[in-house]
Amino acid sequence: MGGCASLAISCDGPVNNLTSCLGGDQNPFRNLVDHLETLEITVRQLEARRDDLLKRIKVEEDKGLSRFSEVEEWLSEVETTVREAHDLLLQSDDEMDKLCCGKYCSKRCISSYSYSKEVAKKVKQVEKLISRGVFDEVAQRGSIPKVEERIFHQKIVGQEALVESTWGVIKEGGVGLLGVYGTGGVGKTTFLSQINNKFLTESNDFDVVIWVVVSRNPTVKRIQEEIGKRLELYDEGWERKTETEIASIIKRSLEKKKYVLLLDDMWAKLDLASIGIPDPKRNGSKIAFTTRSNDVCGSMGVDEEIEVKLLMWEDAWDLFTRNMKETLESHGDIPNVAQRIAIKCHGLPLALTVIGEAMARKNSIEEWRAALGDLPSSAAKFARVEDEILSILKFSYDDLKSETTKSCFLFCALFPEDYEIGKDDLIEHWVSQGFILGSKGINYPGYAILGTLIRAHLLKESESKEHVQMHDVVRDMALWISSGCGDQQQENVLVVKANAQLREIPEIENRKTVRKMSLIYNQIEEACESLRCPKLETLLLRDNRLRNISSDFLSHVPLLAVLDLSLNPNLIGLPNLSKLVHLQHLNLSCTGITSLPTGLYAVRKLLYLNLEHTYMLKSIDEIAYLSNLRVLRLYASGIDISDRLVERIQSLKYLYLLTITLRNSSGVQSFLQDKRITSYNEGLTLEEQSLNNSLKVPLATISSSRFLEIQDSHIQKIEIEGVISNESEIVRPRVQSYVCFTNLRKVRLDHCTGLKELTWLVFAPHVATLYVVWLPDLEYIINKAEEAVLRRTCDLGGVIPFRELEFLTLKNLGNLKSIYWEPLLFGKLKEIDVKDCPELTKLPLDSKSALKQNVVIKAEEDWLKGLQWEDEATKERFLPN
Repeated sequence: MGGCASLAISCDGPVNNLTSCLGGDQNPFRNLVDHLETLEITVRQLEARRDDLLKRIKVEEDKGLSRFSEVEEWLSEVETTVREAHDLLLQSDDEMDKLCCGKYCSKRCISSYSYSKEVAKKVKQVEKLISRGVFDEVAQRGSIPKVEERIFHQKIVGQEALVESTWGVIKEGGVGLLGVYGTGGVGKTTFLSQINNKFLTESNDFDVVIWVVVSRNPTVKRIQEEIGKRLELYDEGWERKTETEIASIIKRSLEKKKYVLLLDDMWAKLDLASIGIPDPKRNGSKIAFTTRSNDVCGSMGVDEEIEVKLLMWEDAWDLFTRNMKETLESHGDIPNVAQRIAIKCHGLPLALTVIGEAMARKNSIEEWRAALGDLPSSAAKFARVEDEILSILKFSYDDLKSETTKSCFLFCALFPEDYEIGKDDLIEHWVSQGFILGSKGINYPGYAILGTLIRAHLLKESESKEHVQMHDVVRDMALWISSGCGDQQQENVLVVKANAQLREIPEIENRKTVRKMSLIYNQIEEACESLRCPKLETLLLRDNRLRNISSDFLSHVPLLAVLDLSLNPNLIGLPNLSKLVHLQHLNLSCTGITSLPTGLYAVRKLLYLNLEHTYMLKSIDEIAYLSNLRVLRLYASGIDISDRLVERIQSLKYLYLLTITLRNSSGVQSFLQDKRITSYNEGLTLEEQSLNNSLKVPLATISSSRFLEIQDSHIQKIEIEGVISNESEIVRPRVQSYVCFTNLRKVRLDHCTGLKELTWLVFAPHVATLYVVWLPDLEYIINKAEEAVLRRTCDLGGVIPFRELEFLTLKNLGNLKSIYWEPLLFGKLKEIDVKDCPELTKLPLDSKSALKQNVVIKAEEDWLKGLQWEDEATKERFLPN
């Protein structure tokens, strides 16, 4: 006992319970080793349960669902408890060194006793959290926005009174079904868009407004899908349900709501009951549709018909001359000729807009007189009224200066009516058709042609600026021109059966003449019978339900150069392609292929290969055989980018465009350090990276990239290699060249730990979309001190952060304190979406921010109430939105 007694004297304070210090079954020192082992095991179990839950939550939130409060509370407790447990485990070696007497006592009894009790307590907390962390459901659907604003670029002329009177009809109790009719190009979609937007600005008691584009040859299931997505009913099992089952789901949802259903561009009677639309008169709901034919109004049994008429002369002249004031003043005779041209447009808004835009840049009277002669005369005879309209609109096509631009325009008609065409996708098709040359990075000639067609109103640009569409009448005109303007001898050169509800490959007359065939957006499952089109050069079969393509199907199309099979997720295998010796463009993106088709490596003329979103594809080891390849798209494929594959890609000496996803694989460093590969890398995606220090991304990599994504990774810091960012290096000369990533437009960081700031974004002022979600350690988007160092060490050329930012999404950032420390201009900002960022109390806005923009702020009501504003003027400007 003497030894123990002397030991007790050396303890770090008085010992109140020497018995517990010296022995017994409850001796905390004796059980400390076991408690520490138990804590280590249970913490790993808790972390595993948390990680599994976060994956479930991510899946649900990607569908637009919101996590339950109890789930969020559990995750918050886990975060705190795991951090405290790790702190205790880090002390374990020191605490174990303090034990003596066979681990029955301690050299510092009170501190050891306290530590042992804390470990035992933490074990119980962890075990309790594990037992509580079982959730049958983790998320629920939030409230959907009442109405989604419709953006339209046309000038509104002559519809103001009609819109107001129609709004009055909608507010009447007795009208449930409203039909809006008028000739093609008269402005029915613009009219209905104005009605849609009035639900945003006018007081009303409706619960939800739903917009659906119907178009020619609609399917019940496609309309149901659009409604389901708007109501947030659409899920992974939707495709497996029957139309009747889906109709019941939609009906149950709408029966609880006072709804407005706006159906644009109907061509025939639509069975609303089969879609799941309940009787609107039941509770004062409304259905309105647009159509070219008054007969459709009759067949639908509408309660009210409204005609959108051709413009009266004053309105027509106003629309025609809206952009030509200086032109009209440039010669005394131009106004007279201009009136005669405007008269030939017959008050049709589309024709007045398109032809007026074409004439606005012509300043000589000779050009105006020539145009007057080119337009069809009033006395000209046409088999159909539609042909006269197309003939008038053809002037805008003829006015295009370049034959290349004309060819690019006509190609757009191969896509379905109202189909949103990705700009890059379209330009790549133009390259494959030989209309324009391919180029490294952004294809500026392609974008220049798009700009020409948009300004000429021959294409419409989407709100996101990433897609274009054709007005259905303009598309009719393009198809009419492609088929020889009614010349029957040229009818079969082009076969377009897009969105025609086809379930099998159609019968084609005179197959020997067909050069281009578009079967986009149908329901074709089998492609078995041989096409036997000896002159076929382009085959577009994207967006179908293909499961099987027989070996015979492509055996007699020797000149086929472009084959697009994308967006067929059930397509697992392909026939031998070795006979397609002229094939240059192959798109297999978003298919279920598990390997590349046999014979592909023998197709030595292949220039373009798209394998994006082919999750089941694991290997393309023989890619080097495709020695002429110019474009290789591997983004979000299942391919592991090994060092060996990087070497194969390096051997493709003509390659100028690459997209790729780098997972936690051996090829990451090989790829990032190869300046040649990174110089033509269109986008960089990193997944499942685990770095205990900085991720050093070479300057060249982001300089060429248009998007950067990092997901499911642990990274301490992102550094741009070649840029000095250490305070101690300030004495060195500045980086010589102006550092700015001019091409980088999108940045997405999703489920990443370790990162505390993203100050490197000061090098990317052209970023339009910034998406930052689930970064638990992030404290600053741009850190003031870090940014000051960068500005002292680098030539930033007066860069203003986020000057072109349009969409900012910040979610589940528990430690985020600041975006930027002072107000920013945000010249193009459209939307800020904030969720679960409790420490973020101020946005970098003042009354001068986004001066010409209507910025929408999406956030939780409680968070908005606690938000600090720069001043009262800023609050009054942004809070209502």
